[in-house]
Amino acid sequence: MAAADVLRRVQTADPSVEVVVLTCSDGETYSSQKFSDIKAAVAIANADDDAALNVTYSGQVATVNWNGVTDKAVTLVLYG
Repeated sequence: MAAADVLRRVQTADPSVEVVVLTCSDGETYSSQKFSDIKAAVAIANADDDAALNVTYSGQVATVNWNGVTDKAVTLVLYG
């Protein structure tokens, strides 16, 4: 699996949350810089797109599943 490109890390006051803005394609991954074990994750498209978007996670790696999409911005919110 290829790694998504990090556009920006968003500072949060909550120690249990990590927020990153990524440029990614379907199936690309992000390894958490904050958590060794992700408890929950949310992926949010940064532009209108009708393609199905979801995120799966295991350990510290989140995989963005975005049906057929290539190089689009997504905000990933991780909880640990």
